Amino acid sequence: MQGFPGPQRMRWLVLVAAALTGVLVAVTGCSSGHAPAPPPASPGVTTAPPAPPPSVPRLAAGEELPVQIPRMGCPDLSTHDFSRLTEGAVSIALATMVSKSDSTPYDYCQVVGFVEPQIGFELRLPTTTYRGRYLQQGCGGYCGVINLALRSPISTGCAPLTDGTMVVGQDDQGHRDTGPVDVWATDPQLKVDFGYRSEHVFAAAAKAVITAFYGAAPRYSYYDGCSDGGREALMEAQRYPTDFDGVLAGAAAFNQTALNGFEEAYLSTVDFRPDGSVILPAAKVDVLHDAVIRECADPDLGAGTIQDPRSCDFDPGSIACPDGPDRPDCLTGEQVDVVRKIYTGVVDSGGTHLYTGGEAIGSEPQWVGLIVPRDGQRREQILTYRIGAGFLRWLGTWKPDPGKVIDESVFTVDNLKGYLESVGGLYDATDPDLSAFAQRGGKLIQWHGWSDGYIPPVGSITYRQAVIDKLGKQIADGFYRLYMFPGMFHCQGGYGPSHTDLLTPLLDWTERDRTPNAVIATKTTADSDGRTATSGPLTQQDPNARPVTARPVYPYPTQTAYKGSGDRNNAANYAAILPQPHDDHYKWGGGDFRSGYQLWCTSDGRELSCNRTHP
Repeated sequence: MQGFPGPQRMRWLVLVAAALTGVLVAVTGCSSGHAPAPPPASPGVTTAPPAPPPSVPRLAAGEELPVQIPRMGCPDLSTHDFSRLTEGAVSIALATMVSKSDSTPYDYCQVVGFVEPQIGFELRLPTTTYRGRYLQQGCGGYCGVINLALRSPISTGCAPLTDGTMVVGQDDQGHRDTGPVDVWATDPQLKVDFGYRSEHVFAAAAKAVITAFYGAAPRYSYYDGCSDGGREALMEAQRYPTDFDGVLAGAAAFNQTALNGFEEAYLSTVDFRPDGSVILPAAKVDVLHDAVIRECADPDLGAGTIQDPRSCDFDPGSIACPDGPDRPDCLTGEQVDVVRKIYTGVVDSGGTHLYTGGEAIGSEPQWVGLIVPRDGQRREQILTYRIGAGFLRWLGTWKPDPGKVIDESVFTVDNLKGYLESVGGLYDATDPDLSAFAQRGGKLIQWHGWSDGYIPPVGSITYRQAVIDKLGKQIADGFYRLYMFPGMFHCQGGYGPSHTDLLTPLLDWTERDRTPNAVIATKTTADSDGRTATSGPLTQQDPNARPVTARPVYPYPTQTAYKGSGDRNNAANYAAILPQPHDDHYKWGGGDFRSGYQLWCTSDGRELSCNRTHP
């Protein structure tokens, strides 16, 4: 049993049987009625063994639902009247057939339209393969674009996403501009649409189009989003619990007011002197990350991966340069101070946290271009500044404040509470009361990368604890799971295994009441070593990539440990362990997550009226 830390050696025996069961369940695919053959592996690399054939052949997810053939022609949707929908009139701008090809895996009717006043959307309605499901995809950043994805790292190998058994759709959250938010965020209605309205009204519109096209509403509806899309996912479960049967919420920007206006705004200040010169250069970030991995990587996981950053008390002062000139292989005292501020996150002058967590130890490869400028960049060019300034000047205030200066005067508890009171009710998805969603049978899987540099991962754990505090662990466990992926960056990629399939477990849980356990995360031949982390929308997977490392990942707080023998790249050689209990409450200036803070806004066509009572 050499692979286990001392305190954990006895725990693994209790959980190993469930762990192996979870691994086998996780790798039974959604693309066929039997366990799939393992993908081709690199030399010396194996994956978890397939499950033995069940006594009754297992159908692929969704195959028990009959194929539904359209009741009208695709072009007829463009003349169908959708103007009387309660949630907002819908107009169809385009309805055209797209034929199966090398780049298009199935025939579908492409529908492009708008929900009033200007929420643009796209739907893909399969014409010969649809089996009664609808999947709505979230949008990242400040959105403003539609980018339907049939493949993503969080649904690797899940056939319903690629074989045409689902209708898929996405909206632009009410604006079509990916540039500065001042272009659209001066309009109060567009703030509301971005904040919480767009996903709900588009869901109603999509279901109306589906019903008209196929003659029946979708049997099951799902939501899948990451980053701001993760916030949208939680917003749907909280505000509109009947919209979706199953929800995937990844790396959620759920505490958005504090994230954009305080944490990210603060991080844009820490690496610059008053004259604008840079303190910690990009070249030093690799030096820092190497030191972090040396000290904090879990030997049981291999591949230099940190299982839980909170378990390592890394001090950047340990790589401080000795007295004398600066050197490329160490940090100056001034640079050590910058790193400590980044790890701590935004605090006021008295040390009170103004957000739920600072940057995780191990997230360093994502700092360049985000917090630490690339060579030649100014402060105004790094992403945290653009997001923070955009929020404080335009999105986070009802009256635009284009001259707002981001300095230490912003970062006070009173200022945080003022923003939360004013606009937090539009943007924040922090309500822990998911009882309505649970009672109607909804299932929620939340997930986050432990090395996410864009949204500190501790916030997701804090939200889980708030749900447990509100509903009790037994009720929460009946509908809610959180997965934390070691070494994973923001929504995708990382130096740890980051390709997995959470969509299949969500479908199985929602439709068959099969409680999810372990999922397999892989690192492939196409993945970088984490030194070239990028931002932006999810990228399409390389179909030729092969797995080189596989790990089981269990619902939080269960962790993964090497059994002590066998190939460390093989998921079958790992088991579940329970770590020492950790207090997942987080003390910050915004107080405990609660219900009743939401704003609900209506318009008579001339004025917008908002209050905290659901209309």
